[in-house]
Amino acid sequence: MLIDMHAHTKGISRCCRIDAPEMLQAAREAGLDGVVLTNHYQKNYVGDGDPKEFAAAYVAEYQHAAQMGADMGLLVFWGIEVTMAKHHNAHVLIYGVREDFVLRYPTVYDLALGELKDLVDREGGVLIQAHPLRYDKNDLLDTRYLTGVEISCHPLYDATYLDELSAVARQTGLVLTCGGDYHADTRRPRCGMYLPDDVKDSAAIGAYLRSATEVRLLVDEINDEPPFEVVYTR
Repeated sequence: MLIDMHAHTKGISRCCRIDAPEMLQAAREAGLDGVVLTNHYQKNYVGDGDPKEFAAAYVAEYQHAAQMGADMGLLVFWGIEVTMAKHHNAHVLIYGVREDFVLRYPTVYDLALGELKDLVDREGGVLIQAHPLRYDKNDLLDTRYLTGVEISCHPLYDATYLDELSAVARQTGLVLTCGGDYHADTRRPRCGMYLPDDVKDSAAIGAYLRSATEVRLLVDEINDEPPFEVVYTR
């Protein structure tokens, strides 16, 4: 099944232009079987407010989207995109943890990368760096603390960096994922990761990303050429 590993809704991600129904309809029209909802989890969204209230709203937005997906026949998996305040606001994607992760750790955006890695490991999850190398300013984080790196197919940006990130991943033993990072400010890319049909929840996604030695991606480059499949072996 083809799953976009990086999706947003404007109920949480303020930079996204569409709500869950429109996001899911766009995914279906792109021929996807589902998405991982990875809304932004960042300190400036909380401001002077209560982090626990933001965490509760974050979970509620996922549950709303998941129910809508079920009604439409689309899979919606749980994920998180954390903005790392201590790492120049780099973005990391968390897969494999439970929905209450942010309720129990509402200020994860304040952790250093190593601290977040230890926490996510204890919770059974994995860390993937989102859209590294983009515009030459999204520096690659310390790969010792990552399970993988993302091939980002967002058409707004300069490249997917498929070749460069594939080389880094092979050298460091990381897995590759693929996502559209769709915000409805561009065309909807047709892209994602082919997951086994027996992957039923976020925990299973985390387990798959930890153990898979070969993955299959659908990459949609920004040059409007047709999407193409990539088989990556680590």
